[in-house]
Amino acid sequence: MGHFDETICDCCVCPMQCILEQLIGMNVTILLEEDELEGTIIDVKNFVVSFDIENSGIIIFIMVRDVCAVGLDEAFDFKVKDIRKSKGVCSCIEEPATNLAKSMIGKMIVLVYCNELESDGTVTQVGEGIVILSDDTFKNFETIAISSCRINIIAPPEVDLNMR
Repeated sequence: MGHFDETICDCCVCPMQCILEQLIGMNVTILLEEDELEGTIIDVKNFVVSFDIENSGIIIFIMVRDVCAVGLDEAFDFKVKDIRKSKGVCSCIEEPATNLAKSMIGKMIVLVYCNELESDGTVTQVGEGIVILSDDTFKNFETIAISSCRINIIAPPEVDLNMR
């Protein structure tokens, strides 16, 4: 996990790159605003993910800035960066979402992110620019890492957001 306090991307893109780097060689689902891609992360460098789409041998390249979340079918203990004051261009979005999620560690919540994607689960970890949920029943992931900058709504599980 490299340094990312020297860039305007410190609050969302750099933390997501750190998450994706930990998943190299693993089968995952990458959630974009309008697509869910299944396959294996081959490499992550310079904010670009090399991705074997559907494990077909066809490699596509995904810009890290477009990754809303990454889901796994297994439990995973991510290494997340400590929360600190962001300098990034979207820190006015990231900091409140990150701090609110941190106050909910251990609680079941519903998140809406990327304007229409919805996940639920127990908040297990929160780091700079990242919220980790376990047991996501909406997307059927054991673990999902979501970019704080892409979070639109945080709600208790009993709230029906009519987005499903």
